Amino acid sequence: MDDNGLTFFEETELTQEGIEGLEKKIYDLRNLLELGISLSSNLQFQSLVESLLYSCIGQMFVEQVALLLQKDIDVNDFYIHMTKGYDNDFDDNVILHETSPIVGFLENNPYPIEYETLLELPDIADDLKLIAFLNPYIVVPLKSKNSLMGILLLGKKITGGGFSNSEKEFLHYVARFGAVAVENSRLYLMSTLDRMTRLYIHHYFEIRLLEEMKRSQRYNTPLSLLMCDIDYFKRFNDTYGHLQGDSVLKEVASLFLKDLRKMDIPCRYGGEEFAVILPQTQLDQAGIVAQRLRKIVEQNPFKG
Repeated sequence: MDDNGLTFFEETELTQEGIEGLEKKIYDLRNLLELGISLSSNLQFQSLVESLLYSCIGQMFVEQVALLLQKDIDVNDFYIHMTKGYDNDFDDNVILHETSPIVGFLENNPYPIEYETLLELPDIADDLKLIAFLNPYIVVPLKSKNSLMGILLLGKKITGGGFSNSEKEFLHYVARFGAVAVENSRLYLMSTLDRMTRLYIHHYFEIRLLEEMKRSQRYNTPLSLLMCDIDYFKRFNDTYGHLQGDSVLKEVASLFLKDLRKMDIPCRYGGEEFAVILPQTQLDQAGIVAQRLRKIVEQNPFKG
């Protein structure tokens, strides 16, 4: 074993069985290399996570896999971020709090471990019930440096049986690649999001608008742009103060994020002005979206 407690190559007799074992390890290494390259070159968060989950499904022959991540930059609790192979879509409710004993355990034990083994540990058994509905067979921490970036849950193997040491080893390295990729992606996200509203910043808006215009021209697909602002916002700010003004901006941004599609690109253009890029959207459809957003904001009971 190496310093990390794992090793890929061991002394193996060159029997037929040994040759097949080496071929399997070479195959696994090739897959790890391809996954590492894919993850390191991908800053689009959802695409990155999907690559990670599909790699686990294909390599480990499991039907179900789930990834728990911290929901936001300033939120350290772990939520269901994405699942594959389940009949139901799960809400992103809090699953494990940052102070949960299982989170502390995984921070200090960064290797794949069977769910049944974890159940034998009295300090964390109660917390494990919170993820029991995901039917995990093995739990894989995604740890980068000293931080737990996520928790990967894999269900039973289609072929039956448990996970071999080499499979756990593969999952460990997948998790290390994944943790670094998640961290890099989150850092990139931090650099493109307005911290107050969680909408994209103006500079990112300019970059994405040019990209979407080129894509629209290349594939001859529709593209629309909404420009929005809050009426009488300066008067409101002067009357009730900047803290109340900031609260309104946050709430309007939250309403936008809840209503828009995942492919839409909502941005804070500046001050109380917002811009929304609507890919694959005709002008009449964009008008419907604009009116819907206006009504949602108009009917919202703002606090304060």
